[in-house]
Amino acid sequence: MSDWLQTPLGWLFARRPQWRDAAGRWLLRIGYRYYWLLALVFAVAGAWDQFGHPFDRELSHASFDWLMRHRPVPYRADPDIVVLDIDEASLADMSPQFGRWPWPRSVLAEVAAKLEAAGAQAVMFDILFADPDIANPRSEAEFDRYVASSRVSFFPVVRLNPANDTASRISVSMLNFAARDPASAAADANAGRTVALLPPYFKSIYDSTRSGTNNIYPDEDNVVRWYPNFETLAGYRIPSLPYRMAQALGWPLPTQARNLLNWPRRADAYRSVGFAAAEHAASSHDDAFFRQFSGKVVLIGSTAPSLNDIKATPVERMHPGIYVLATAIDNTRNGAFLHPLSAGWIWGLEVLMLAASALLFARTNRALTVAKYFFILPGALLLISLASVSVSTLLLDLSVPAAIMLGYFTFAKLFDSHCRSFISGTGPFAPRIEPSGDAGRLQIAVLPATLSRDEVLLRLLEPGPPIKLWEPADTGLGRRWAEQGWVLWRWIAAGDRSGDRQARMADPRWIDLPANETLPGSFTLARAIAAAATQGE
Repeated sequence: MSDWLQTPLGWLFARRPQWRDAAGRWLLRIGYRYYWLLALVFAVAGAWDQFGHPFDRELSHASFDWLMRHRPVPYRADPDIVVLDIDEASLADMSPQFGRWPWPRSVLAEVAAKLEAAGAQAVMFDILFADPDIANPRSEAEFDRYVASSRVSFFPVVRLNPANDTASRISVSMLNFAARDPASAAADANAGRTVALLPPYFKSIYDSTRSGTNNIYPDEDNVVRWYPNFETLAGYRIPSLPYRMAQALGWPLPTQARNLLNWPRRADAYRSVGFAAAEHAASSHDDAFFRQFSGKVVLIGSTAPSLNDIKATPVERMHPGIYVLATAIDNTRNGAFLHPLSAGWIWGLEVLMLAASALLFARTNRALTVAKYFFILPGALLLISLASVSVSTLLLDLSVPAAIMLGYFTFAKLFDSHCRSFISGTGPFAPRIEPSGDAGRLQIAVLPATLSRDEVLLRLLEPGPPIKLWEPADTGLGRRWAEQGWVLWRWIAAGDRSGDRQARMADPRWIDLPANETLPGSFTLARAIAAAATQGE
């Protein structure tokens, strides 16, 4: 992991040898405080991400989309929600009789009346009736009569840009489908506040009060993940179409202004019936055909790409808008919106994992061993996320904590690796040793095994030639030397008498080893120590 830094450090120390020991001792003096300071830095970064300005929006979006597509148990679409689809086949089938879309509204009224007569729980139009059909006035009258007699039909209105509210002539008090917001103070209510929206053309739709907004607001990457339940304006609550249906039909009401949609794995997860089939059945008075819609919530809308109602969602990049609305109605009807874990809990989890990691690096000697298997932690967090959205509506999206921990381990392991390189005299901190054995002396010393590792590391900060710690493998001769105590070594360049003075002042008794070959690393050092041990026997 640190190879990308080893090479430039080695290049730098080769040209500035005096920096090698100074830099290593500086790392050693920082010591364990580094891990706690690093944890604090990442904790602050996590807090800023959760409570300030998120800097990982793309990561969160990508993680959520992946979970929706790959969770082992996807959300099961409500079988009682059926789409009566104005698809391309229906447009082609009905064009000889009714021409191109839009058809006369009496066609819609005839089918909708049959659905209600068959016992449909609700008939919802994903079609905006904002303008009169001047070419078919008789058809308009038939549709108006249907709406006036209907009791379970619902119709959309379109919320326009709030920047145009001041130019509108429609006040909040005119919206008979809106109601006072229970969470707003009475003093905040302003019934005269104007609002920009596109209302239905038919007075019968207005009088029914069964209207709501059907706006969809994608995220900044143009993908739809959230659905608005209502808009609070001037002390009033303007409902969305699914929220208005919940009010009228006694479904549980969402408490938040918007919710995260719980997507089925496929866009066409909801049962669909071609509108042409329904129109033919209505024309031929085939009541048996309509009995299949008894007790169902029927959505009349279009999946035809030519009608340009296509959205991007986590599960499909070409997701018909009618299925997005079906998902919102499904989630509202069944109380199945996803509920992300709060920012406080996410940050608390990050702090807990950072503290545990800092303890691992600061208090144990197993950090590098654990770091080798660090991929297990992100994998475990991913499994927890998948499980949460498979068996419940709680979304434990732990992609951000996983990224925080990955960043922490990267920098902590980098520091730990370079500290170990300095301690053992390897890597970029390997001392320069001349090829000739006359150019200096290699010395070793053994400290008692009763000393702690921290006490031994203090010797590495003593003035004079840099002292290194040899940590042999726990086998063979290495085990024998480890049982005797801590093995220290140092290289004293020719003409350097500071090592002799240090030998007289320090605790360990330094012993010269033969150095008649180049000693570039720990493997040669191990051979020299082994040779000395053999001669001692």
